[in-house]
Amino acid sequence: MSELMLVGLNHKQAPVEVRERAAFEEGERLPFLEGLRASGLAEGAVLLCTCNRVELYADSASNDGGRELVSALMESRRLEPPHRDLFYIRRGKDVVRHLFRVAAGLDSMILGEPQILGQVKEAYFQARDGGTLSTPLNLLFQKAFHVAKVVRTQTGIGQRPVTVSYAAYNLARGIFADLSTKRILLLGAGEMSRIVATHFVENGVGQVRVANRTYEHAVEFAKPFGAEVVPWEEFPKALIQSDIVVTSTGSQRPIILRPMMETVMKIRRWASLFIIDIAVPRDVEESVGKLDGLYLYDIDDLQEVADEGLAERQQKAADAEAMIQSELDLYARFIGHQDLSELIGSLMGWAGQIQDSELEEALRRLPELSPKQREIVRNTVRRVVHKILHAPITQVKRLVIEEDSAQALDLFRQLFPQSQEGKERGEGQ
Repeated sequence: MSELMLVGLNHKQAPVEVRERAAFEEGERLPFLEGLRASGLAEGAVLLCTCNRVELYADSASNDGGRELVSALMESRRLEPPHRDLFYIRRGKDVVRHLFRVAAGLDSMILGEPQILGQVKEAYFQARDGGTLSTPLNLLFQKAFHVAKVVRTQTGIGQRPVTVSYAAYNLARGIFADLSTKRILLLGAGEMSRIVATHFVENGVGQVRVANRTYEHAVEFAKPFGAEVVPWEEFPKALIQSDIVVTSTGSQRPIILRPMMETVMKIRRWASLFIIDIAVPRDVEESVGKLDGLYLYDIDDLQEVADEGLAERQQKAADAEAMIQSELDLYARFIGHQDLSELIGSLMGWAGQIQDSELEEALRRLPELSPKQREIVRNTVRRVVHKILHAPITQVKRLVIEEDSAQALDLFRQLFPQSQEGKERGEGQ
């Protein structure tokens, strides 16, 4: 009998160098999933790959607790034996709970981050379109999408920024309703500038320009964003044609001074200018923030916004966990009903075969019975069989609805092992 299984590693257990080795290129994923099915390790499989996790969801009949699936992943990625201990394995209901939490952003490095849901959907569609999605996995992922939507809609867990970079973007969006017509100037080409730029570019900022003391670094920085490179000595002029400025240069002294900005703002006719200073020491002289039309935020301002957002998300995460538990219970009952229907059908089929076989043997020994008498015997035996099975079936149905469905199904299988045998014979035909 197949069972939902999950094997994977993520940012909690595995360092980045291991996650890099475990990652799959886009073109490698479907062949790997197809190989799992061809080998008989899984009836269906979905591979979720992000920068923080590699997870294989499988509908597997393997009875080794998922170790073969871990081995398949390790062999494919050429991981070393010590890496095996970094993998986690989930089965059955724990797989469902894990995916619900992942899709809702509760298992992410940044609590509540919205990007993960799109990545889960991408993994699902790849498996579906590639023909490696089984019915149980399809039901699981469809339910996970529903749960993620409910959690985000009802808790708003992803609304407040929790990182300095996203706080910067969020504040700019509050000042400028439409970023698609706005121009952003980046001073400095370091990692923080890259992260901030990514938020703005992904959300459709109109134009990106970058200036750096080392021109070659600015050129390399600009490529992924399609940005224009401004020579360092010309950045004061570029301020005039900008709406948003992000500065993080590593300079030991401020590079944006009040006299410079007084001139810039006069030329701009005091049109709104948003400056994000994420440098330490600060790149912008503090008094610049007092100029009309100029909105200045430094790293402490942004961190305060981010901390408030994180505290709010943590509060909402508790509500989200409760919602996930409720959805998990509903899903377990739904699957329990499906499994029970299959088991009951198999049991009734088995009982029907025994009934018909014994009836024919009895009637063969009673040739003197009339057709009407034969029909009475048949109906009587059928009623007896149904009445014998009615009480235990009704009781198990009640347990599936009111109690632990998995426990109820296990009890049913123990009482009537023939139901499982009948099901397996049906699957093998």
